[in-house]
Amino acid sequence: MIIYELPDGQLLCCTQTAHALMAASFCQHWGNIDFAPPEPRDVLMAAIAQHDNGWWEWEQAPLLRADGYPMDFMHGPSGEEKLSIWQRGIARAAAQHPYAGVLIWRHAILLYDLVINMGLISDAEERAAIAAFAAEYEPWLAQLRSHTTDDATLRAWLQDNSVRSHTALLQFGDFASLQVTMKWDARRLIPGPTDNTGTLVDITMHYEGNTITFDPWPYGVDAFDVSIAGRLLEQRTFPTHHSYQQALATAPYRQISWRVQRS
Repeated sequence: MIIYELPDGQLLCCTQTAHALMAASFCQHWGNIDFAPPEPRDVLMAAIAQHDNGWWEWEQAPLLRADGYPMDFMHGPSGEEKLSIWQRGIARAAAQHPYAGVLIWRHAILLYDLVINMGLISDAEERAAIAAFAAEYEPWLAQLRSHTTDDATLRAWLQDNSVRSHTALLQFGDFASLQVTMKWDARRLIPGPTDNTGTLVDITMHYEGNTITFDPWPYGVDAFDVSIAGRLLEQRTFPTHHSYQQALATAPYRQISWRVQRS
């Protein structure tokens, strides 16, 4: 869950799946003379749009923090449950196309590497569980590669450089969406792929109000819109998880949008 605070103090509660759809919007127009269009496009867009689909069950009954404020993904659930969420999402994506599952797995590993390097996960048992999670899909990837000897296209996608490039595109959309919905720093460097073979370049994202710019510009259009929808709550804290869930179920929907344009 992402909790976006509006200027009037109301809370827009957005699901992780809504965020993932917004992440895909940041990648829909990718490609110009300096940035190669993503290929395979359909599979990549599906992976980006569904990279958080494992959250669906948890968000049917989201929880509160200890202070009664709605819990976002930064504050919970437990590390063990988050690993189960990733496993569920990878399986769902892989059932549609194995390469989509590979990209979400790689995305999860890179995120865990990031938060561990930042010192945000220090518990030895949790770190061991993450290492086991990272390793459990290696035999699956090896099997996929061995079973694609007659499919040159799929075999090329599964090479390390291709996976690196396509995972970077997924992460570009993910970070860009979170940057504005979590109200992180107004300026951020996000690596983006210039081709489909692993070459990355740092792209500066800047947002002010409802306007977002990127430099260098990776898109084939001059401007487009991105948006996210959620449930609008006037109340900011709740006495019980159940009261929060009831309020969400009857809360009106609200959509907020940003204009992405050349600087």
